[in-house]
Amino acid sequence: MEKISKSILTNIFNEEEKQVTQQRIVVVGGNENGGGSAFITAKSALYSSGNPVTTATDKLNLGALYANLPETDYINYFDKVLLADAISNASVIVAGPGLGSDLRSSDILDVVLANASLNQTLILSDAALKIIKESEHPLPKTNLILVMDEAEWANFSNVPIEQQTSDSMEIFQQKNNAIIVIKKTNTELYLKDGSVLTSPLKTSQTSTNSLTGIITGLATLSSNTSETVAAAIYLHGYIEDQISRSQFPALPSRIVDNIPLFLKEFTL
Repeated sequence: MEKISKSILTNIFNEEEKQVTQQRIVVVGGNENGGGSAFITAKSALYSSGNPVTTATDKLNLGALYANLPETDYINYFDKVLLADAISNASVIVAGPGLGSDLRSSDILDVVLANASLNQTLILSDAALKIIKESEHPLPKTNLILVMDEAEWANFSNVPIEQQTSDSMEIFQQKNNAIIVIKKTNTELYLKDGSVLTSPLKTSQTSTNSLTGIITGLATLSSNTSETVAAAIYLHGYIEDQISRSQFPALPSRIVDNIPLFLKEFTL
């Protein structure tokens, strides 16, 4: 596997390449028990892009959401009209962090999938993948990114961890036309052209939501999705590596809080 280079971040933040139009982000997740996952994802998306973020979550999370991220807009994800409108007007959508997998969560995801279009980037992670697997819902025809850990991939693909290979991933990609991120100690990236990249930096197994948010944020900065996902993986690992030199554990919330500080190293 080819290792992701640090220089890819400089490319993303080159002012001549960066998209200058405002790109809206919608984060869908956070049931009554999973608000923290949605908050971390939304905050890392905002901190890695500066673009407006709408968090569609359970109304029970509203107070905590604004206490942690006053810059975000909020909608009650049970309001299907508002949710559909937000999805339709977004550039990048992420669904799944802390969403849960009960019937009501499945209904919310149905709204997301029904309103996401070909010209949008859709990132699915966490509970969204479980719902799709259990309901046998076809994956949408969008610019699709799937983010999961090894166990989630094993469940989603029916390929046990010990049997996971590049060949099995390629077969899945050809069928679903998706970029796939497998979160592990050294995160792996499977691109549509068959390329396989890996992070040179080690990360913890608890930081998937912060990685998902960074992928979401950087996806608004460039039309080159493959490059932005690779850059997000490197940035996530780089921040955790730097924090872990003076702190243990390097908590996901600490990674997120330090995104603007470390991004400054790569902006021109």
